[in-house]
Amino acid sequence: MKKKFLPGSLIALLIISISTFTSCEYEFIEPETVVIPEVISFRDDIIPIFNSSCNISGCHAAGFAILDLSPAKAYEELFRKELIDIDVPDQSDLYLKLTDTRGTHKDKSTLSEQAIILEWIAKGAQNN
Repeated sequence: MKKKFLPGSLIALLIISISTFTSCEYEFIEPETVVIPEVISFRDDIIPIFNSSCNISGCHAAGFAILDLSPAKAYEELFRKELIDIDVPDQSDLYLKLTDTRGTHKDKSTLSEQAIILEWIAKGAQNN
């Protein structure tokens, strides 16, 4: 016995096909624009980066045993712990931690923040 293809089945097939094709969409994500200030200030540019992503409770806040990145101690700590390499800035432990895609610091800083810190180190990591 030959089965009839019902009009309702055709409509259902059409609806499924349309919903399948219209639900597949790609949203383009605009890459972050990296803007590096000409003059980088430790107090005005670097400390705010630490305050937004590092200098928080449980991480590197005041009194933290391993590394204190509070405004009063950050500069001294970075050099005391030898996290800055002025000769090879991109090999500085600070920069490597910020750009590590696997560890606990993953996604804690933006590309702009990483670029600003790298440029600050390359320009001598001044306490200004």
